Amino acid sequence: MGHYNVEGAWIAVSRAIGSYTDNGIRFNWNRATAAPSSAATYATLREIEGRLKSIRNIEKITKTMKIVASTKLTRAQRGMTESRKYGQTSNEVYASAETKTDEGEGKKKLIVVCSSDKGLCGGIHSGLTRYIRREAIGNPNFDLVILGEKCRAQLSRTNAQNIVLSFAGVGKDVPSFTEAQAIADQIVQLPGDYSEVEIVYNKFINVSSYEPSTIAAFSEDTFLASRMCLCIIPAF
Repeated sequence: MGHYNVEGAWIAVSRAIGSYTDNGIRFNWNRATAAPSSAATYATLREIEGRLKSIRNIEKITKTMKIVASTKLTRAQRGMTESRKYGQTSNEVYASAETKTDEGEGKKKLIVVCSSDKGLCGGIHSGLTRYIRREAIGNPNFDLVILGEKCRAQLSRTNAQNIVLSFAGVGKDVPSFTEAQAIADQIVQLPGDYSEVEIVYNKFINVSSYEPSTIAAFSEDTFLASRMCLCIIPAF
């Protein structure tokens, strides 16, 4: 009896160790190792309440941002509508004076691209870039003046040799005549002799749709030459 008790105790100790030998035969037992717990941990009520509070705060911030963006858009649309009167008047003057671009042999064309520095409206910049690349296929003899970093970065990959001047930081505030005059002064000082100057911009159709459009910019000599062809209007 004592023998079996001692043998049973020895087997129990050997199992705890991991193995034991009986008549030359070695027996092994795999030790049970503590596996990492895979049970899902649930958030407490206090943590859930904190997350809901954060979501409500984010919702308030988002609503405020929407209101600010809507106000800025309304102000920009109002300014655009009011400024169109001046553009339409200029076009009527050029049309009545029969102003035409100079047609010189071997002269380049100057294209002024109006974009922006920010990339939140990528489709707008891509539309202008595609327009310039299509123009380059038909007539590669042109120079580029670019307003805004986005179009400059895109066109630098394919038309870097055409870029002669670029501007950054334009349009951060409401456009003014002083800002436009400073840009025009830099363009006038370019050494090239151009047959025509074309301004490429995005025509506003609706909030999510724009169309690349062009405006011809005439030099002072061209405008004066067109006025010489008009009849002198008597002053009353």
